Amino acid sequence: MTSMPTPNTSEATYCQRHPSVESELRCGRCETLICPRCLVYTPAGTRCPDCAKLRRPPMYEFAPRDYVITGAVTLGLGLGLGVIGAFLLPVGLRGFLFLSLAIFGGSALGGGVAEVLQRATRYKRGPVMQAAAAGTLVLAAAVRLVLAGGLPLIAADLAVTLLLAIALVVAWGRLR
Repeated sequence: MTSMPTPNTSEATYCQRHPSVESELRCGRCETLICPRCLVYTPAGTRCPDCAKLRRPPMYEFAPRDYVITGAVTLGLGLGLGVIGAFLLPVGLRGFLFLSLAIFGGSALGGGVAEVLQRATRYKRGPVMQAAAAGTLVLAAAVRLVLAGGLPLIAADLAVTLLLAIALVVAWGRLR
């Protein structure tokens, strides 16, 4: 008759960061006891917070210089696009030209604004850049409306409103 192996009855082990939590999990690097609350999943396996050393990627970290550059580019690009738009885009476009301008022009404009902002800041991304792109596009639309005849035209300017919405979505997505 064969006997069944008996489980090891060793002492309970506790997380080093949370001494009241019993755990048998260990850091894959330093073998420190960790619990599910302090466990960090990394591409190389589970780690303790010390070994994981999580930090944001450099493309999402902004120095004061990056904020200044982003603001200057946003202001200059928004004003420039608004002036160009006032001369090139008549208010009240309708029909096929309206739809094609909104779809293709909005995609190109949103991608172009995102690209200019990224190149100016050494390819930074994130919420700050998304807000800058949105500010650039809204400023350009406002400047265009003011130069084209005033803000009361906003209801008659469906083409540029749709173009602006598409450009915002494209720029927002490129700068995530």
